[in-house]
Amino acid sequence: MKATPHLSHLILSFLAFWLITACTKEEEDYISKYCPGACTVVSGRIIKSGSLQPVAGMQVLASWKNLRHFKAGGGGTIRKKAIVSTDQQGNYTLRFLLRDEELQDGVLVISPLNGECPTSDCPSYTLYHDELKRDTTYTYDFQLP
Repeated sequence: MKATPHLSHLILSFLAFWLITACTKEEEDYISKYCPGACTVVSGRIIKSGSLQPVAGMQVLASWKNLRHFKAGGGGTIRKKAIVSTDQQGNYTLRFLLRDEELQDGVLVISPLNGECPTSDCPSYTLYHDELKRDTTYTYDFQLP
């Protein structure tokens, strides 16, 4: 028995709606690193775990994420807040402004961008919205495998 035209249109409409609403929006919010005051600062050092040698020139990214996997519609927002490279001693400092809405919901993820690191072994730090504050410095050191 063939599906009625109305049923197939209904199914296609539902699938299109689901695909549109389940999208995750990615934004670059690097302009916020020029905050006039009340910056959030994340600093630390990256070393190799075996040799304890500093890792120079590695990029470190701060991203705010509000992914609504379990909420109606799915999707969410990812904002890249700041990116910086480590110095010769493996030190990094990220500065950015957290928006009001970012202090109410979502998480801030700090992660080194290491192309050699398998996804499951990549270190990162996650700060939940209730831990986030402006005009505060957080320190996180990374040991890469």
